[in-house]
Amino acid sequence: MYVNQTTDEWKRVVKKPSTYTYNSGIPQKRSADGCTKKRDNDLHRLLFMPNGLPDGAELAYYVKGQKLLGGYKQGNGIVCGCCDVEISPSQFEAHAGMAARRQPYRHIYTSNGLTLHDIALSLANGQNLTTGDSDDMCAICGDGGDLILCNGCPRAFHAACLGLHSVPDSGWHCLNCKDITGDGRGVRPIMIRLTRVDKEPEYEMGGCVVCRENDFSVDTFDDRTVIICDQCEKEYHVGCLRDIGLCELEELPKDKWFCCDDCNRIYVALQNSVSAGADTIPSSLSELIIRKHKERGLCTYGSMNDIQWRILSGKSRYPEHLPLLSRAAAIFRECFDPIVAISGRDLIPVMVYGRNISGQEFGGMYCIVLIVNSVVVSAGLLRIFGCNIAELPLVATSREHQGKGYFQVLFSCIERLLSSLNVEKLVLPAAGDAESIWTKKLGFHKMSEDQLSKHLKEVQLTLFNKTSVLEKTVQLATE
Repeated sequence: MYVNQTTDEWKRVVKKPSTYTYNSGIPQKRSADGCTKKRDNDLHRLLFMPNGLPDGAELAYYVKGQKLLGGYKQGNGIVCGCCDVEISPSQFEAHAGMAARRQPYRHIYTSNGLTLHDIALSLANGQNLTTGDSDDMCAICGDGGDLILCNGCPRAFHAACLGLHSVPDSGWHCLNCKDITGDGRGVRPIMIRLTRVDKEPEYEMGGCVVCRENDFSVDTFDDRTVIICDQCEKEYHVGCLRDIGLCELEELPKDKWFCCDDCNRIYVALQNSVSAGADTIPSSLSELIIRKHKERGLCTYGSMNDIQWRILSGKSRYPEHLPLLSRAAAIFRECFDPIVAISGRDLIPVMVYGRNISGQEFGGMYCIVLIVNSVVVSAGLLRIFGCNIAELPLVATSREHQGKGYFQVLFSCIERLLSSLNVEKLVLPAAGDAESIWTKKLGFHKMSEDQLSKHLKEVQLTLFNKTSVLEKTVQLATE
């Protein structure tokens, strides 16, 4: 764009080309024949391109084996250990006191002893980078247990889910990695260690929406016992519910509990949509896809019945949903760097499968997918906090299907769904250059700090580091 901590407690950077120009002003080498030879700028840009050096990678400037300055890769630069500011590699070299050397990429090292120049050369030769942090849930079914770990990416699998009768060798690669490297055994991935940077919360979050207090009873049922709405996820003290006349509980409900009729209505409608299965897209959206394909000189489909959208629930654990959810998770990982929680876990599969982490609930997340010829090409994660607000923390289209109109169709289907449920606003976190796409083309605008703070006191919006929170009023859907 994705239970939620604060903006600075998550790391997420949309993969995009570098906007810095590194080594500017450095004299150019001349070859023996007097021709100007271009330096390694193009090579070094690979470090900050998709599948480049991951955010949080530990870095340090060394001279003759002596460490002069530490930091970590973030976005399009390096967060300097001396000033905690994101700067370019050339500036990082200057902060280390070596500005005159003018060779930052050959003196900035990763934790495994390779220079940035070494890493860039490896990337240019098709070698992969990995953090070494494997998932603790199966990429196919979303459950934990005894897992087979891929040696080339964070994915993990049950042997049964792969159709294997025995555990493969320790150097095993998943099908996705084999597609990239041939047999998956020719090139060993470079291991990169990530550093975690935790910061103080930026906003007051959570607590009872009536009294705004965060205290609660654990061992006994009394007025300070907290109950959470199963749709909007707002918290209430049992005593506060009684005081405002909303309801009077004698014990915690054994079934679902909703704070209002709207939340009950939205929950039932979503569950019915999940059970109903795939739905054909409206004719107006079919025409959009046909037009996009013609613009690119691509073949159009004879029947738009092959293009459908569907609402999935990872928490519901429907077996027929699992391969679609696995494909959605793969698309998010293809398009985004890991979303890293304080615990160090990548939250993408956790959010897709509606799991819990560190006491936070992701069960309210629904996955909306666009399916073309039985293949998921676009996916988005959606959570609806009652009729007032919904969030879209992640939405993406697989690279091979980008530019064909699928993203616009998926987003239109999501808007139509929200409109049918009478949801007023849609919010999402947008990073960098993506912000202008949302604001100029899709009608979003930046949410004020006061408005964001107000929302966070009632619902736990999903926020990411270095993103802006955008909002849009949901319009009545029309054909």
